[in-house]
Amino acid sequence: MALLKAEELCYHYRTKAQTVRAVDGVSLELERGGFYALTGRSGSGKSTLLSLLAGLETPMSGRITVNGIELKRDVLTLYRRNTASVIFQSFNLFPLMTVKENCMYPLLLQKRSERDAERIACGMLEKVGLDGTYFKRLPAQLSGGEQQRAAIARTLAAGTELVFADEPTGNLDPKTGGQIISLLRSVSHDEKRCVLVVTHDLSIADAADAVFRMSGGRLEE
Repeated sequence: MALLKAEELCYHYRTKAQTVRAVDGVSLELERGGFYALTGRSGSGKSTLLSLLAGLETPMSGRITVNGIELKRDVLTLYRRNTASVIFQSFNLFPLMTVKENCMYPLLLQKRSERDAERIACGMLEKVGLDGTYFKRLPAQLSGGEQQRAAIARTLAAGTELVFADEPTGNLDPKTGGQIISLLRSVSHDEKRCVLVVTHDLSIADAADAVFRMSGGRLEE
């Protein structure tokens, strides 16, 4: 059984001039241990589809099932806390929390002990190249690439079965970007988690187990 199954998802919105069919009848399946890339031109619907799969938006029609259970509006908060997490292109770090506190936050929401949360958070920060000299810094004291790595660490530390990432290497140099791709592949293959990356980066698509391509709100064959 697929970890996540989407069936005929639709999401449309109105502008002054037209109705935009951002996601128009999309069906797909994601398996445990899979590392997937979602590609397509700007405006093709990639980020909207990611938002639907991650529970940030609800589809206007169609359905999503996770572990065989339909994802409905009343369970979205628990879904985002315990099952699915997102690496945002805009980082979304809490500005008044230190790097370590940002990374601990999702673990504390899951009712992990402070000691466990600190241990896991620090270990993941080190995996993305942020050692102890960064732990007490605020996000504003980091470069864009360092903020991106902190955001990646926070998401992966949560330990969720599903990890969604929106252009996770966009602010990173090629060497660091390659390290992050290797880390995401390791998370999916070794920990049997499922990772879906929205990207324009061909190196991520080349590293993926499968590539979904969107055009005009639909998946290409």
